[in-house]
Amino acid sequence: MLETASLIVINLVIAGIIGFILGYLVGKNNFPKIQSIHNDRVDDSRDDRIKSTLNPIFRKNSNLDYKPLILTTPKPTGKDPLTKIKGINSKIEIDLNNLGIYHFEQISRWSNKNSEWIEEFLLLPGIARNNQWAEQAKILTLGKDTPYSLQVENGEVEVD
Repeated sequence: MLETASLIVINLVIAGIIGFILGYLVGKNNFPKIQSIHNDRVDDSRDDRIKSTLNPIFRKNSNLDYKPLILTTPKPTGKDPLTKIKGINSKIEIDLNNLGIYHFEQISRWSNKNSEWIEEFLLLPGIARNNQWAEQAKILTLGKDTPYSLQVENGEVEVD
């Protein structure tokens, strides 16, 4: 019995070593570090390849604890025109959509920490809180208009 147990343990150790070596080799070949011929610096192209395949949430060093609710796709009714919120232009709307924010309802549920997270992630210091995006979104969610959204609808404000 003791002899059988020791053989099992030896086989497990050997299998673990082989698995570690194979895992290392496969991982090393999937993400090779490119060394420059003229100097010893590592090429940053590897990091760019990895970042381009990641969800945008993980591309930046923002604290994920306060990340607002995001969706993978807009609701079947379509996405809301976020440019009706003061402080959101077409570029910011695209950034929010790429992040998974498509509807006034999502923004209306943001806390101050969520707004702060968005500002840090999109590099828009103070914009969401100063323009009160969450408060405007609450009004727009109810189907009502804000003074700014009326100006956008009437073409009095450029959102590009």
